[in-house]
Amino acid sequence: MQPEEIASLNEKIVSARVLQTDGKPFTAELEKGLVSVDQSYVYPILKDIVLLLKDLALVGPNGKVLEDLMSDDKKLVKNFYDQRGWHANEAGDYEDAVIFEDLRPVSKDYLKKCHDRVARFLNPSGDYLLDAASGALQFSDYLQYSAQYQYRVCVDLSFQALSEVKRKLGSKAICVLCDMTNMPFRDGVMGGFVSLNTIYHIPKEEQAMAIKELYRVLKPGGKGVVVYDWYKHSPWMNVGLLPFRGFVFIRNKVAGAFRRMAGSKEDGKMLYFYAHDYDYMKKNLPPFQLKVWRSVSVPWMRVYVHSWLGGRRILENLYWKEEKQPELCGLKGEYPMFVFEKS
Repeated sequence: MQPEEIASLNEKIVSARVLQTDGKPFTAELEKGLVSVDQSYVYPILKDIVLLLKDLALVGPNGKVLEDLMSDDKKLVKNFYDQRGWHANEAGDYEDAVIFEDLRPVSKDYLKKCHDRVARFLNPSGDYLLDAASGALQFSDYLQYSAQYQYRVCVDLSFQALSEVKRKLGSKAICVLCDMTNMPFRDGVMGGFVSLNTIYHIPKEEQAMAIKELYRVLKPGGKGVVVYDWYKHSPWMNVGLLPFRGFVFIRNKVAGAFRRMAGSKEDGKMLYFYAHDYDYMKKNLPPFQLKVWRSVSVPWMRVYVHSWLGGRRILENLYWKEEKQPELCGLKGEYPMFVFEKS
């Protein structure tokens, strides 16, 4: 949009005459924006973050208010990370990591080595590395993947996440708030991609579509990595955590009964989660190699790995086994890596 177009739009915003496509009023003044060719919708650029999500577009002269476009499952994820997940505590740890990761010193070296694994399967340098969904780049280990790339293109549904990315990477980050199942990029433009621990938060019928989108934008010779979670499809974790999963199942059933007795319509879910099995992925994804990212889950580590029980040695031996048998550990353990390379 040209400066005079921005000025005209801001006058309307100040007088409360601008709506988003979901019918909500838009109140933030703009410095930059994109407008569709037919003048139907304006896509704001706030703090150098491009909002290319149709739900957040502004209705232009030829546009109209649309129905709510985002599914409840995606809203659950978006709201959690905007309101909680990507906010840090006094120690600098994001709530997402506090809830879902093992931040104890006994696990630190093992987790770092697992993060480092991803870099082996990417091209070491290039122009654009796509990170979808990037989150807030909560671990410094993640920065190595794009260290020799000109730009890191970060895609996420959370504005809070992308604000954190901009703060950390500055002009190296191209931040786009959009749905990774329908990304606004041309075919074959990315030198590489990563998607770490996020695909299983996408509605189950759209997960394969999201990975196909990642593959679509990968250029010939490009490489990409998706870290997934087998959860109950991991036989090793099913055995190791059987009594604890039984306890969690009973606890959730009791909590659900109390919510219903209290007349609550909330289902108690913090985030949407669904894990497909290997056969589904093999059938529905572009060709990939199966490797291991981490063969054990956080609950397993919290139960079995402790300093006073030789926890560091346990994890060293586990890492050695993963290095020797990456395909087996990726298939039977908790977190596989799908490794893609486009010919």
